[in-house]
Amino acid sequence: MRPPRTIGLYIDTDTVLGQPGYLEAMQEQIGLNLIILGFSGELPDSVRKLSPYDGVPASAECLRGLLCRHLDGTCGATSLERVRHTLGPHVPAGGSDARVRRAIEQAHRLGLRVWLLAGGWTANDFDVAMFCPSHEAVNDWYEAVYVHLATAYGVEGLDVTHARYPMTSYPRGLFLCTCPACARTAAAMGYDLPRMLADLCAARAALAALDGPRAAATLERALGITDAYQVLGLPAGVCEWFAFRARLLERNLGRFRQATKGAAGAQFTFGVDTYPSSLAMFVGHDQTRWDRFSDFASPLVSHVDIFPMQTLVVWSRYLLSVWPRLAEGDALRLVYRLLGYDGLALPETIAAFALGEPDCEFRHVPLVDMVLLDTAKSRVCVPPTVPSYPIIQGGGAPHLWPRSAIERIIAGLEAQGHQGYMLQGTRCLAAYPASG
Repeated sequence: MRPPRTIGLYIDTDTVLGQPGYLEAMQEQIGLNLIILGFSGELPDSVRKLSPYDGVPASAECLRGLLCRHLDGTCGATSLERVRHTLGPHVPAGGSDARVRRAIEQAHRLGLRVWLLAGGWTANDFDVAMFCPSHEAVNDWYEAVYVHLATAYGVEGLDVTHARYPMTSYPRGLFLCTCPACARTAAAMGYDLPRMLADLCAARAALAALDGPRAAATLERALGITDAYQVLGLPAGVCEWFAFRARLLERNLGRFRQATKGAAGAQFTFGVDTYPSSLAMFVGHDQTRWDRFSDFASPLVSHVDIFPMQTLVVWSRYLLSVWPRLAEGDALRLVYRLLGYDGLALPETIAAFALGEPDCEFRHVPLVDMVLLDTAKSRVCVPPTVPSYPIIQGGGAPHLWPRSAIERIIAGLEAQGHQGYMLQGTRCLAAYPASG
């Protein structure tokens, strides 16, 4: 007998406690059977003392020593303000355990499973603020936090988000981390960090030396793996760079899962959401190895604007800066082909993306086709033994998807073989006063 689909909802404590009939309504209207509750509780002293911070707020000197270092040798973050006032990486101050426990109890009374939502190394994409995954004090902190969440609240699982490098729409994140700790880790794992960094610089120089218009005109029509390797100047160290970053996160997440299950029991669910498949390796997500550290996959396809759309625009603008004689449309088509989106009816100009506008994800962009392309890829890449629950918009910020589009996506996910889906908000799908 086929098990029921998992239909989950990301939600906060205030919504659960402030709208007491909401969860029941979602059970009836959309078949909700799981909530992923953002953690807003308190940490015991035994965990807080493991924070790598030197105080709250943390000093700029402390943070610069914990955050990833860019290829140019500087701290990768463009600002420290949004990370310095937390208790430690990804844990806000001023939480209330009593409210968290009440929210969990309310969900359990309804027969809902509860997973707590925790954070990983990238604390803020927009500031490119990522804590170094080779820094053992940072990893000790995450392990202690995850074990506490898994054992102190009676929940069934833990969902870790942002366990990756920064968004691909912020290219600075592609060149993190180059600190001495990462150099030592790389060497221990069989990688040569100085050579990888030299090859990255060589690839950039080779790209600039190409006849851009000629390369784009040829490659956007017929780009193969060996073409990219040769013509775009991809020495071995470039591929190794992205492989190393993925293996480093895999190693750490495997450690965290083992510790969490060791404390909470083998039945406890420990999992990590995954970046859209077309871009996943650029943020350290090798989906083919997801079973080595995660009990499920949640392809994060709900942020079409800031993940694929903005990436396509930013990377096209980069090509235009390197090749001034290149036409904008040619730059876009080449990037579409490089990233595997060339089969879609995508905009021919950057302006047509209308980034930041309320309907940008579907005005000139084939929303359903783009989402289902990445979820199809993830279902192929992620090992078949790992259940997959793509994360889609149901009515959350910043954009509202048309209900018809959401319904087509849900039908497509089932046809692709996913075992359910997770919603960010519900107001596009279900009627409830002030629903998320």
